[in-house]
Amino acid sequence: MLAGPTRALLDRYALASRALSRVGGERSSTESGQSVEFHDFRPYQPGDELRYVDWRVYARTGRLTTRLYQAERAVQLHLLLDTTRSMGQDGKLEHARTLVRLLSYVAQRDAPTQLHLLDGSATPRARGRRGMAATWAFLDAATLLAGEAQGPLSGLVSFARRLPAVRGRALVIFVSDLLEDAPIEPSLVALRSRRFDVGFLQLVSARELDPPAGRFELHDVETGARLDAGPEEAAAYRDEVRRHVRRVRAAIVRAGYRHQLLVTPEVDVGDEREAFGALVRSGVLVRR
Repeated sequence: MLAGPTRALLDRYALASRALSRVGGERSSTESGQSVEFHDFRPYQPGDELRYVDWRVYARTGRLTTRLYQAERAVQLHLLLDTTRSMGQDGKLEHARTLVRLLSYVAQRDAPTQLHLLDGSATPRARGRRGMAATWAFLDAATLLAGEAQGPLSGLVSFARRLPAVRGRALVIFVSDLLEDAPIEPSLVALRSRRFDVGFLQLVSARELDPPAGRFELHDVETGARLDAGPEEAAAYRDEVRRHVRRVRAAIVRAGYRHQLLVTPEVDVGDEREAFGALVRSGVLVRR
């Protein structure tokens, strides 16, 4: 569930994508064969044109409500959530769940939506509040992958190959730490072959970017390996993580996709306002 104030805030925003049509008042038909259909209601906001106010709703409830329309177009949103074991560290998975809830709430107006996990499971394609509720139930039940599961980058290749190509009409948002010792380029090639618009939200923790000084034991949650570490090892680990993030970002941007590094907050991991602010700063959410 999302808090009421968060929902009211999200009602003012839409997903930013080359694949998604923007919703806001009546949209004129600008493409051959394209028509306009009623889509949804939302509370009236200053600046809305009065011709789109539903006066019958106002007569019944005393509340101003704007009717929303959008062009009929087969647009799809695919949310892909990384549930590999490294996502269980430092609250990353819980923060990722919050990000997905916010995205699916905004998306329910704009596009049929599916939530996918790296194990191949997914929700049915759905739209509207009922579909959003099913997405959230699926999200809440998602657990970390066990055993020697594939990493996020190899899992992304498998995901891309499962989906048919929908040129210019599908947006994929991948929420992941992208922490896998493998090149990302094969994943990008697989996505490009499907002609998706893609956004990467790379979610890492503050401890991964800047591990504390002192002596401690490093534990690789993917392989189970353990290593005694001191200040020199911690510095080497920090430098390697930052190099990895830079390499991943450079490859994503070269491929023509969007990348945003998000740092898991050290407190209030599931905080909706923190997650919302990150999505706005990243440009994934824009004002309607």
